[in-house]
Amino acid sequence: MAMTQRTLYKTIEKVASAEFTTDEDMLIAVLKEIVTHNDISIIGGRIWKLQPEERSYELIYEEGAVDLVGVGFKITIDDYDLIEKLAKRRTVLADETNTILRSKGIMKYSATGIGSTTRIGSLDCYEYIMALNASETDPEFPYALNIAGQAVTHMLAKRRSEAEKRTLLTELEHAAALQRQILPEHEQQFGRYELYGISIPDRTVGGDFFNYYTFPSDSGRLGVAIGDAASKGLAAAVQALFVAGALMMSVEYESKISTAIRRINTINMRMFPNDRILTLFYCELFDVGEGLLLYANAGHSRPIHYHASDGHCTMLRSTGPIIGLLKDAVFHVSSDTLKPDDLLVLYTDGITEADDGNEEYGERRLVEFIRTHASLAPKDLCREILQDVQTFNAAGKYSDDKTLVVVKRIR
Repeated sequence: MAMTQRTLYKTIEKVASAEFTTDEDMLIAVLKEIVTHNDISIIGGRIWKLQPEERSYELIYEEGAVDLVGVGFKITIDDYDLIEKLAKRRTVLADETNTILRSKGIMKYSATGIGSTTRIGSLDCYEYIMALNASETDPEFPYALNIAGQAVTHMLAKRRSEAEKRTLLTELEHAAALQRQILPEHEQQFGRYELYGISIPDRTVGGDFFNYYTFPSDSGRLGVAIGDAASKGLAAAVQALFVAGALMMSVEYESKISTAIRRINTINMRMFPNDRILTLFYCELFDVGEGLLLYANAGHSRPIHYHASDGHCTMLRSTGPIIGLLKDAVFHVSSDTLKPDDLLVLYTDGITEADDGNEEYGERRLVEFIRTHASLAPKDLCREILQDVQTFNAAGKYSDDKTLVVVKRIR
């Protein structure tokens, strides 16, 4: 071989990196390059494709100064002992035994397996075989065969991996679009309350969600939920969307908040045996009386209640464990009162755990920011908080989904 082994590998890699419609187009292009390259003493070659159902290999392409066998010609695995050697060794140089191939002047068998393997009987057969013919006896010819097999297999796997990534990206984009459709409108008007929510996934799709729940039989009640799945990416997004939908069904048909959240916990554990942890805060506002707020907090980041009367803030602590943690979990319901100009800020830990490379944003910073900007409308406050967090997090190493819901009693 005039060409070094490393150069041969890189030559194959370069050819195989081009855009091809099919895997077989790529294999053909590689074979053509090997046969026609001036520095490689290979004069011809063939590509065989495994036909598992027929237990055979079919010739799909041949190239070079060799007698043509004819595309479509098949060799049977059970009657061709060299296939067994190929399955075991991947690359084989031996005397040709097939009478038809010998009649075509092929006296030596020189081939390498390409691609993944399929179990045929007791053999792990490669999905393709590339057979090569050299013009002269060369001690490096076996190395060339091995290099061709490994290089093409690597590029074939890379091509398929990239195709899978493109498919996955398309699916993620569709999932993201679906997630955006399912999330409610940012703004919500409810009697004496204004609400604004926003969710920004760290990846294409995220595990955070928020939602507003209206009740056909009770127009004076509004449910608000915010949740955060512990896992990441698509798995988290699926879990978050499922829980948001299940919660809608539960609260609509169940008058007790504690029972509804317990049912969510049970359903979640059945549907997501792995990566099942999810934090959830659910509350109900009432457009009557003194501003009653009922809530259940299943291990979620503590919502902040800003009291307009004196400017101090209180935190709504957990009333039960994280969703998916305990099979027989009990979720208590607690209450609070929202006075005129009071704020309730719901958020996920992507807000408070955002870091600047040295420290986290934290609850204390969030509380101070809310107190300083409490006069803003929910929409403006929500955006200002996010802007402050994003600026703080710009140089940080950790980033997560960020979701905020601001509730303000306006009268």
